[in-house]
Amino acid sequence: MGQFFTDDIDALLKSGHGDYGRLSRIKTDFEAKKLVTIDDRRYVEGLVARYLQPATQTGKSERIVKIPEKRIVPPPPPPTNVSEMKYQKSVVEKPIEKVNGGKKMKNVVISIASVVFAVLIISVVAMNQDNIAIVGPSTAKAVETDQTSYAKGDIISISGNAESAITELTINDPDGQKIWTEIVKVKADGKFSTLVIAGGNGWEKAGKYTVASSTDGKTEKTVFDFNPNEAS
Repeated sequence: MGQFFTDDIDALLKSGHGDYGRLSRIKTDFEAKKLVTIDDRRYVEGLVARYLQPATQTGKSERIVKIPEKRIVPPPPPPTNVSEMKYQKSVVEKPIEKVNGGKKMKNVVISIASVVFAVLIISVVAMNQDNIAIVGPSTAKAVETDQTSYAKGDIISISGNAESAITELTINDPDGQKIWTEIVKVKADGKFSTLVIAGGNGWEKAGKYTVASSTDGKTEKTVFDFNPNEAS
């Protein structure tokens, strides 16, 4: 685990994911003692799984089916019998019945009306779709967690949106006491994210815990349930 473990921590520090102070402390302790606590190892593995390991896809081989060529049958030779030729000519030259002019005009009018009706329907649907796209509510949240409840040892993913370069994240226990805080960098698109392991000092009480994101004096909050008596 040695070199790979410190390489993963260096990659996380370089990419700006996770708690910079905690990752630096884990690296220093590991290089000095060659030991790491279970909580610290799970914290680093959780960050690596979330940010450094690309998703893999398994491709399926395509089965190629060869379609046999269709044999072209040449047309039969023309008849040589004069009487047969005269009979065929008489059949071809049979007069074609005249189409009723009124019925033909009625069919043309019905076809034009159908086309106009279809164009009107398509226009109405397109206008409704444009209106929905304009007035539709935004689904982006200022701060949120990936789940609504956690047990001891679970990894909590916190994400959200902010208008400044950094935001301060905090977690308070059911009594309102601050048990965790971290300064997180905000990406160019305004989004941020980090991971926290549920458990440890301050996580002794069961109930609703509050996550707060503070940016330029503005605070956004969300809550989740935590039970220290349940283990993941």
